[in-house]
Amino acid sequence: MLIALGATEAKFRAQLAGLLEGGGHRVLTLSGKEGGLAEIRAAKPHLLVVACGEGGAADFIRSLRAQPDMRILPILCVDPKAASSDTVAFLDAGADDAITRPFQPPIFLARVRTLLRRAVWAGDAPEEIVTILTGGPIELKLVARHAVVAGKPVILTRLEFDLLAHLLKHPDRAFKRDELLAAVWSYPGSVETRTLDKHVESLRRKVGPCASLIQTVHGVGYRFTPTVVKA
Repeated sequence: MLIALGATEAKFRAQLAGLLEGGGHRVLTLSGKEGGLAEIRAAKPHLLVVACGEGGAADFIRSLRAQPDMRILPILCVDPKAASSDTVAFLDAGADDAITRPFQPPIFLARVRTLLRRAVWAGDAPEEIVTILTGGPIELKLVARHAVVAGKPVILTRLEFDLLAHLLKHPDRAFKRDELLAAVWSYPGSVETRTLDKHVESLRRKVGPCASLIQTVHGVGYRFTPTVVKA
């Protein structure tokens, strides 16, 4: 869930939402704190990203933490102001982490993953948090970052793992090349690169008999089809 407070501009909210969705996260955006508590309770988010505008964010976080059922909800504050002096106030109010602009998208997404992992390790995460992805004979353990293919462990690089995880999260969906580059590499859509093709080639080689599950969609990009193939 992403909640925007104060004068946080729409473009910044959209950028954060796009990054989260590109990283495979489901996003529900609230445009202010009015009625926010009820909506947060109804949504039961795994993580709350607070896009902090001018004033009120620390008080809002403090009011959330005063609620017994909100004390373990991971909260990440993102301040559009560079080197904001409010960062300490956000943390003191109860935020788990805070980041200011400018920042690199992979850093932002890494902070998100860290808070989600922390909740899983602490046993505080809702049961519906996904920690294992499966597709046919392929299994990815997201917290440990272990890949298993047909019962055998496979060593993947960080980007190979992230690419395969993104495809497994959306079985049978055909992704455009620029969608995958944005989601996994945070590249803008205008970038011309063979990076994606090289990583797909390497992934297919490493998953061996399951290579055909990573399908080329001609003129579009790639998709993962979780059809069990015979070795």
